[in-house]
Amino acid sequence: MDFTGTRRAARESESQFFREIGADIIANVHPSERDPLRSEVVSRWRLGGYRLASYLLPTRKKRFPEELSAFLAGMHQRMKEYEQEHLGPTIVDPFNIDACEKLEAKANKFLKLATHPNTGENEARSAAMNLARMIASSELAILGWERVRHFTQKFNDLEQAFALIRRENPLWFLYGEREQNH
Repeated sequence: MDFTGTRRAARESESQFFREIGADIIANVHPSERDPLRSEVVSRWRLGGYRLASYLLPTRKKRFPEELSAFLAGMHQRMKEYEQEHLGPTIVDPFNIDACEKLEAKANKFLKLATHPNTGENEARSAAMNLARMIASSELAILGWERVRHFTQKFNDLEQAFALIRRENPLWFLYGEREQNH
């Protein structure tokens, strides 16, 4: 949601000034190597951000921190929009049962379309690509039977260990509300 109208105002006035500043910052900050290390990219961009902030908040003139804070808020807003546009939807909360069921139904629909013999070739390919996209964007995870069995076995082992500890020394475990145990 864009309650402040920032996105609309930015789209209405495509300013050449900010485009030139952005191009200059990228040219001066981004490493010139073809495949730089991620650590070097992060380090150089962080240093560039610090240097820019040093000019935006000079020490001789009194500036208000709200100015830079509002500037950064605008940058964070655009970053969130960029992530939603290019990196896919936000991650579903694993305890949100409705959202998980909708996601599973969508994946099941794509799987049926991709594997059904009466589905057209292009539609099947598109459904398979959508399913692959869901997996690649970490929106959907596929676990093999061996992996699930391993998790179940470890969970059962932990339950047995806690049951043994409870039997040996029940005072190690506190039950009820915190105020009741004092």
